[in-house]
Amino acid sequence: MAADPVHIEMTAKLAAYYRRFADIPFAAEAAALIGADEAFEELVRDHRLDREQLTFYAPMFEARYKSVTELIRKSGVTQVLELACGYSLRGLDLTQDPAVRYVETDLPGVVATKRRLFDLLRERHGIAPGPGHVLAAADALDVDQLRAASTSLDRSKPVIVLCEGLLLYLTRHETERLASNVHALLGEVGGRWITPDFVVRAWSPELPSERARLREAVSGITQRQLDASSFEDESALTTFLERAGFAATTHRQVDETPAFASMSRLGLAPDLIERLRPALRVWVMSGRVD
Repeated sequence: MAADPVHIEMTAKLAAYYRRFADIPFAAEAAALIGADEAFEELVRDHRLDREQLTFYAPMFEARYKSVTELIRKSGVTQVLELACGYSLRGLDLTQDPAVRYVETDLPGVVATKRRLFDLLRERHGIAPGPGHVLAAADALDVDQLRAASTSLDRSKPVIVLCEGLLLYLTRHETERLASNVHALLGEVGGRWITPDFVVRAWSPELPSERARLREAVSGITQRQLDASSFEDESALTTFLERAGFAATTHRQVDETPAFASMSRLGLAPDLIERLRPALRVWVMSGRVD
């Protein structure tokens, strides 16, 4: 990925900041330990943003995280390869079940910070490291790096390849390469690709000015145009996935989210959830056999 990894790391801290308002395991502790609040405050200050108008994003991040976790559990698949994991603690949470194998990957800077984060959380909660939970440096756009990172997975069993938040920062060409990499991996071991990341412009409402300004700030910091790989409508996305060799089912994140803790914690209006429902989707894909 061409962008400076230091700049991309900021987006991982931003996601961690918003997840801390939910009741996601380890989320509040992780945000505190990596300085997510400080990173958010710096972003707000430097770009003169109104934080009160940005609380809207907390239930979006909560829905994204919880819906993906719920679909992993419902799938019955016990092996996960997560791409661009950021500071999500899903791997630490799910591997409390010894039957689960979880490999999470990201760029080296994030991985180094996350190793220290894991050490602190394991010590604090009395969690022993185990062979079923692996953290490795790997670029999601390099299939050989992904193969090397996932050698601890049982190749006789299916795998869920997961990315949450990655596609938002990729170009269409990079998205095509990622899809090719995932298709190749699933062709070797079987399984599914889960992501909430596809953006369909026909489903996306026009953003209020403050949220648009936040996106502009993030785009400037990451040196990436957000949603550069977005699709005009559902038909365009379906065509892309078919060409990439995938058959997909679509779920609404809100319907797969058991509860929203961030709503009451931030005093948000109850009708917000219904307003979010149409745009927030998550895709579960399998490689077609042609």
